[in-house]
Amino acid sequence: MKIPIYNQSSEAVGGIFIAESSTMRKDSEVIDKLGTHRDDFYIFFVLTKGKVIMKCDMIDVKINAPGIAIIKPFQIHSPQFVSPDAAGYYISVAPFLVPNNCTSVFENLKIVDQVNKLDKLQKKEILETVSVLYYSFQNTASNKTQIVNGLFSALVYRFVNIYSDVNQSSSEIKNQSALIYSKFKKLIADTTFLETPSFFAKKLNITTSHLNYCVNISTGKSVTYWLQNAMILEAQRLLYYTENDVREIAFTLGFEDHTYFSRLFKKITGETPLTFRLKFRE
Repeated sequence: MKIPIYNQSSEAVGGIFIAESSTMRKDSEVIDKLGTHRDDFYIFFVLTKGKVIMKCDMIDVKINAPGIAIIKPFQIHSPQFVSPDAAGYYISVAPFLVPNNCTSVFENLKIVDQVNKLDKLQKKEILETVSVLYYSFQNTASNKTQIVNGLFSALVYRFVNIYSDVNQSSSEIKNQSALIYSKFKKLIADTTFLETPSFFAKKLNITTSHLNYCVNISTGKSVTYWLQNAMILEAQRLLYYTENDVREIAFTLGFEDHTYFSRLFKKITGETPLTFRLKFRE
């Protein structure tokens, strides 16, 4: 049986969704119905009270208040325990909204380091930012999408500051598939995503089929998916943050035919580039 992959809630504003709960037990029951699954977006938890245990890629991750946690896109996870008094914030974020320098910090975290206990100053900074973000998400003010996005930018860099201090042990033992996937992701960041899977396999001194196997077993997705995903993320950022027209964006990404780029964008995302731009600027 395949592990299901879920998309972001339709209630998201400009690619961001945030929920607050004074007791997370009811919310955990809803999550529990989803079972073991993957999401195609980032999840950020801010736990203000109580204790939560999540199973993430076969490892039990314990979150104690005051604490924060990250679930990366496509990580397999499921709730294991939620204390009766657990409370806090749940934030889901479309990957294109997370800057590359932040992504590199999060992607390099070991699973046990995806959870972090907050000291007094960190707690104050995180809670001040996330509470304003939550208020703005609930509000109906003009320019809501831009305000929410700006506040999330402040929050994600607060997360990065905390996680950048995590000791990254070079002696961590990884299985071969995870190690190859990690190297592949780094190559995507350093090399054009328009290269073929065989190009990356050659760089890693392995066969294309073995690269596909390692990437698939680590994420449930193929090498081609991740190359297209990298292209789509960059396209979404250009559509979101610039006023460049679709033709300019296509050429910037290396496409000679902007109509082919538009067809590929729609095939992958289910919407045209212009529809995406309008939706996230409502």
